[in-house]
Amino acid sequence: MSASALQSITDDLLIDAINRATQRVVMIGPGVWPPLANSIAQAWHRLGAKNVTVILDVDAEICRMGYGSLEGLEILQSAAVAAGEVLGGEPGVRICVVIADDQTFVFSPTPRQLEAPPGLSPAATTPQPKSQPKANGIVLANPPAALETELGGGPEGDTSRTLGLDFLDQAKLDATRRDLADNPPKQFDLSQAVSVYNAKIQFVEFTVTGCRLSEQRARLPKHLLHVLKNNPKLAGKIENSIRLLDENDELLKDPNLSQETIGQHRAQISQDFLLMVVNIGTIIERSRKTEFLACVKTLQGEVKAFGELVEKKLSERFQATAKELADELLPEVLKDVPKAWRKWLGDYPDPEQVRWRIVDDLRQAFGDPAAKVRRMKVETVFKDVTYEMLQAPDFRVQLAPHFPDLPLMEEYTAAKERQSDETSLFSEPTRR
Repeated sequence: MSASALQSITDDLLIDAINRATQRVVMIGPGVWPPLANSIAQAWHRLGAKNVTVILDVDAEICRMGYGSLEGLEILQSAAVAAGEVLGGEPGVRICVVIADDQTFVFSPTPRQLEAPPGLSPAATTPQPKSQPKANGIVLANPPAALETELGGGPEGDTSRTLGLDFLDQAKLDATRRDLADNPPKQFDLSQAVSVYNAKIQFVEFTVTGCRLSEQRARLPKHLLHVLKNNPKLAGKIENSIRLLDENDELLKDPNLSQETIGQHRAQISQDFLLMVVNIGTIIERSRKTEFLACVKTLQGEVKAFGELVEKKLSERFQATAKELADELLPEVLKDVPKAWRKWLGDYPDPEQVRWRIVDDLRQAFGDPAAKVRRMKVETVFKDVTYEMLQAPDFRVQLAPHFPDLPLMEEYTAAKERQSDETSLFSEPTRR
């Protein structure tokens, strides 16, 4: 019985044919996955540079749709460079042809973000979805003469080649890699399909806390406040709350690293990447998120370095300030020594012991410099814009002046995102 005209062209079928090839291997298609890419790379090594031809569409959207992966593209690019050849580029191609000696496979590649390809179960514990294609192509002997000519294999050789003339170089591969880093494809459970949308914007909370040292104050202990009641002049000099650092302190004014430089850097990042929309919130374009986070990481490094500097200098500063204040407070404290101190110092305490007790209490009131440094943080929290928001006329009207050329979302039906072992605020699939 003859084979059916329509067949199921699986990766295993193609890999087997390529591995058995002794003369030539040709592939043209939108993209490639690693197992097939590895097989073609081995053929390049086995058959020689001139006997293998690969033509792909290298647009990042190919990977996001599931026609192939960046890893597969990189495998073939490395193999081509090693063989002294280049990958051909054919933008917009959506059919796949694989030639292995005298076998020609012509088939429709499967967008794996939408459905499982023939022969691949979507999950070990789930049945194959009804949408999975059973037959997706045909198998011929030699390719049609017209196709052979367009691939440069006809009587006129490469002079007649019309496919894959847009060769892939490192710059194009790097551009694809950056595009996928900004907006990577997600992993999906092909056994389930849901209506999804891809919002082009996100809400973001971007905060820098604990770095405004000029705003930090310490409150004097109650038993020391008590002695100021009878001395208005001293009470005016030493407020209930005292500023820990003077406005002209070097920790606040250093032109290279200070609370001012950190504040300026934070403001610059906000200006460059974030948009504050009244009555809506702070918004960032998804395509700029990776660049934004890189700048945030640099700022976090500055805050860490500032914290290390602050911890060292505050320890010295607090001790000196406590001694100065103790000298001011000592005469009044000696007139009315706190009862709790008399238990340890006696009814007629030594002034020097009282002075050191004041210093100790002030140091505790000022706090631990290390604890203050731990409060220095740069944090970002992203929240997805809901489908209902993107559909609301008022929301769209308010955003339109800020994003005149940016569609706020793409909407389509796709497979449900597969849960990973890692969870975060940003790993949940966007669905409705």
